Amino acid sequence: MSKKNPAFFSLIFVFTSLACLFPLSLYSSFFKIKFVILYCLILAAYAYLVYIRHRNFSDQLNLRRQGIEEELNVSGRDSLHLRELHSALEKKITNYESLKDFTGVLNNETALENISDMVVSRTFDLFGGKGNVLLFLFGEKTRKLELRAIKKEHPGEKIKEKAGDLFDQWALRHNQPLLVEDTTSDFRFDPDRVRQELSRTVGSLVCVPLITETNVLGVLRVDSPLQEAYSSDDLRFLSCIGDVAKLSLENAIYFGHMQELSVTDGLTGIFLRRYCLERLKEEFLRAERTNTPLSFLMLDLDHFKEMNDTHGHLAGDSILKKIAKSLKDFFDLPGNIVSRYGGEEFCVVLPYANKQEALRLAQSFRASMAEKEIAIRRQKVKVTVSIGVASYPDDVLIFEDLIRRSDEALLQAKRGGRNRVCSF
Repeated sequence: MSKKNPAFFSLIFVFTSLACLFPLSLYSSFFKIKFVILYCLILAAYAYLVYIRHRNFSDQLNLRRQGIEEELNVSGRDSLHLRELHSALEKKITNYESLKDFTGVLNNETALENISDMVVSRTFDLFGGKGNVLLFLFGEKTRKLELRAIKKEHPGEKIKEKAGDLFDQWALRHNQPLLVEDTTSDFRFDPDRVRQELSRTVGSLVCVPLITETNVLGVLRVDSPLQEAYSSDDLRFLSCIGDVAKLSLENAIYFGHMQELSVTDGLTGIFLRRYCLERLKEEFLRAERTNTPLSFLMLDLDHFKEMNDTHGHLAGDSILKKIAKSLKDFFDLPGNIVSRYGGEEFCVVLPYANKQEALRLAQSFRASMAEKEIAIRRQKVKVTVSIGVASYPDDVLIFEDLIRRSDEALLQAKRGGRNRVCSF
């Protein structure tokens, strides 16, 4: 119905009402009845139109109100989403700024052990101090993964996977970062094998391989006993940490190799004289400070010049390498230092060993060499050694005297017939 209809009927209603004001005697009875009926119908029609118009207006108001409410709900969700995005962005900015600072700290460190500890500690902090952070590096001798550093949310938790597990091996084999939201239902891994290999509860994890252009270093991993603890954003962030860490780790490994080359003998692989004397002085100062004993051994191969002249210098080099290995194996205890003093002379630093203990060890090594035969060009020869021993504080009280007295004892052993141990 058009909007003009209510006004039209309103006019009719007004004219009819005015007509009713005239005396009813002017009208016949029949006409009066028809007029009243018509008046009632018009009044009812008008009331109905008013009702319809009011209902339509109410419906429009309700629809408008619902539309506004929907707009408010959408705006609220959008606002919440924007706040979440803003919060996530602020967190990323903070993390990457921390990562930048972390890069600077790593660049100032060269020791592999210190860098390994710094990597796991900072990664643990960047991930909110939750879960466990593990750094596995390949052992240079074993060429197997070895747990190099770890940071745990619960210090009392025991982690027995010292060589990594199937997740770490997957990341290395595929050379890809790995995100596992639920270790019990990931299609890439057999649940039975997961249960067999893991000795602790691991619900989810992120893991990145540490591989450079020239070297496979190991794996950096963060795991949690909770499922779905990590997201793809966490994996990307851990990859950034791994990119920074692997460069520092590789540099530390190379630096360690260079350092070893600078203090080790190229032929025998044991320490050089310069390094040995530096360490001997450090140990002497420690012995003085802590009032503990210290012994120094000087060894010389008997008749080495004759062996060189008889079998050649290559055979002599082979003998030196085998003697060095025997020394290293025999005195393989924490703190002991075995080095090549020069030519066919060797020396051994024995921290915390008094004179009696040093003499016992020297005699034991001399006897083992006297019984051993060394194969040279399909010939077996015996190589004996003479050893001089000096100890602090039994023999000397000054650092320089420790070296001098051990050298004099060695000369005494050689003059006394060789293949013996002497001391003052």
